[in-house]
Amino acid sequence: MTDSRKALTFRLMEGATMLNCPLTKESIDKCFAHMDFLLHWNRTHNLTSVCDPADFVTLHLLDSLTVAPLIKGTNILDIGSGGGFPGIPLALALPHTRWTLLDSRGKRARFLQEAANHLGLKKVAVVQGRVEDYRPEVNFDTLVARAVSPLARFVKETRHLWTDGVRVIAMKGRGLDSELGEISSAMRERAEVVNLNIPGESVVRRAVVFQN
Repeated sequence: MTDSRKALTFRLMEGATMLNCPLTKESIDKCFAHMDFLLHWNRTHNLTSVCDPADFVTLHLLDSLTVAPLIKGTNILDIGSGGGFPGIPLALALPHTRWTLLDSRGKRARFLQEAANHLGLKKVAVVQGRVEDYRPEVNFDTLVARAVSPLARFVKETRHLWTDGVRVIAMKGRGLDSELGEISSAMRERAEVVNLNIPGESVVRRAVVFQN
């Protein structure tokens, strides 16, 4: 292991611990295997704009883990998973959970399936499709999405999945206040805004949580 990878490993391990989401050595190794695999695919496919490994650890891996305490139940849907965030890091951090990674774009869905196979993630399934058209055979305990669409659109396109007891988590950055103003007052009353702190970063991150 190079000195730079050792430093990144320590940053990931320490950051996960600070988030009360400690990672096993195997999970850490698979997080970096995910990073290497994604950056390899990124040479020919536009899957992420974050290509620096240090930024990748912070802005993808640790950012994904910030919502670990908010995940409810064991059957989880990651909407618009893209490069596998937040689903793959959370699947590695929470081994008791089962994940479905949903993405509408073919190349991203293909990457996600290849990544799940590469990492040996037997509790991760991949579905290509638009969330508004998605009709799963079983209900999910938690729906989670990381900055996939404006909040009003996200609510509209996912409402058919809001079954009794489901928790819905929309991870957001700047501009959330204006997005909250675009949903109905009844929906705003149901929303809980949770601050998300990424260890070592000062970027603004929040999650909007709806409990059905």
